[in-house]
Amino acid sequence: MPANARSNAVLTTESKVTIRGQTTIPAPVREALKLKPGLDSIHYEILPGGQVFMCRLGDEQEDHTMNAFLRFLDADIQNNPQKTRPFDIQQGKKLIAGMDVNIDDEIGDDE
Repeated sequence: MPANARSNAVLTTESKVTIRGQTTIPAPVREALKLKPGLDSIHYEILPGGQVFMCRLGDEQEDHTMNAFLRFLDADIQNNPQKTRPFDIQQGKKLIAGMDVNIDDEIGDDE
C-alpha cells in the first residue's frame, strides 16, 4: 500500500498506467461508483499532496466551462442583437459535404 494511502478506505485496489497514459478502472471501483461503461463519465479533483478524488459525474453536476460559454453567448446575443442572423442551412450542408460522422462514436483521447 502506498505511503500516502487513506487509512479509512473501505477497499483498496490498483491499476497500471499504459504507455499511452491510460488505465482500466478496476471492477470494484466501477461497481462502487455504479459506472455504466460507454454511458457514464468521471469527475477528477486534484488535491494537495498528490492525491486525486474521483467520482461519477452525475446528471446533477454542472459543466462549468459549458455554462460559462453559454452565458457568454447569451450576453453577446442580448447586447448585440443586430449581429444575430439566421443560419443558412445550404451553407451548413456545404461545410459538412463528404464528412462521414457517427454521432454515437466515442471520441478518443488522441482526437
